[in-house]
Amino acid sequence: MEAVRIIKEMRSSTNGLYPTFAVWENVPGAFSSNGGEDFRAVLEELARVEQPDVSIPRPSDRGGRWSKAGAIVGNGWSLAWRQLDAQYWGVPQRRKRIALVADFRGQRAGEILFERKSVPGHPDESIKAWESAPRRSSTSPSGCDRTSEKVIYDARGNGDGRTCPTITGDHENRITDYTAIAIERKTFNEQSFSNYKESDKCSTLKAKAGNIGNGSECLVAEKTVRRIVRRLTPVECERLQGFPSGWTDIGEWTDSNGKKRKYADSPRYKALGNSIALPQWFWLVQKMRPYLKENPTLGSLFDGLGGFPLVWQRAYGEGTARWASEIESFCVAVTKKRFDEE
Repeated sequence: MEAVRIIKEMRSSTNGLYPTFAVWENVPGAFSSNGGEDFRAVLEELARVEQPDVSIPRPSDRGGRWSKAGAIVGNGWSLAWRQLDAQYWGVPQRRKRIALVADFRGQRAGEILFERKSVPGHPDESIKAWESAPRRSSTSPSGCDRTSEKVIYDARGNGDGRTCPTITGDHENRITDYTAIAIERKTFNEQSFSNYKESDKCSTLKAKAGNIGNGSECLVAEKTVRRIVRRLTPVECERLQGFPSGWTDIGEWTDSNGKKRKYADSPRYKALGNSIALPQWFWLVQKMRPYLKENPTLGSLFDGLGGFPLVWQRAYGEGTARWASEIESFCVAVTKKRFDEE
């Protein structure tokens, strides 16, 4: 509701010119939250930015349940949503997220979010790939050279070793709660409590411990003379989210109350578990290119670690991300460190 309020105020102060688009990101659980009513409210409130009297009902079929992809077109506005999974954008981690695009000045939301079938002689304009970050291996999108045959599992040895299960932000619990990396490796994901299945994908990074019970959703098993399991490092978590290596390594930092904080891994794990996997969002903002003016700008609400500004400036150039907001002190400190202090 705060995001919608800010959007309405911005459009009012610019005579309806800005923002032209809004992009909303959330976990797939938003489809079913409060019996589906919460997602309906999100759609309706975004639509009311442009058409205040509009009413959006729950789906009449599927028992009122929302589908994983859909679109609504109104009088001069449009909405489209789609569940994306980062593993299909070169990230060796399973991370499903809802992407919702709102177009306040036309019916282009579906054109942006959904793939268009190319017509012979009229192929879609190519979109450049997510750029490699400094200090990352060019042999793998995650920055991990797969020729080294490292594998990732959760701490109990679950997974297929190729794709990381979901990473949580709570890496300070017992070893069984860690997503782990191994030598001579296999990866496993937790299917039910203490029951794991070999998998080639990492489950989604989380800020809190665990899919099931109290964590332990991802394991990596490693063998030298014996199998050795260790947790992922913060740098490996950064790479699994598509951030440059060391993005969250800011040393000592000052919180919002002015208190000096010493370096620790814990806030890095938590922030990365709450963050976005960048490549799929880079794909999305690039899809917006044909519908934007030159040097389009971005304001990012509840931004986290500066992921959306980083994605936007990779696509549209330095300085095009104008502002971001966040309530977590560590995330604010990271964003100030990586972008202009102002």
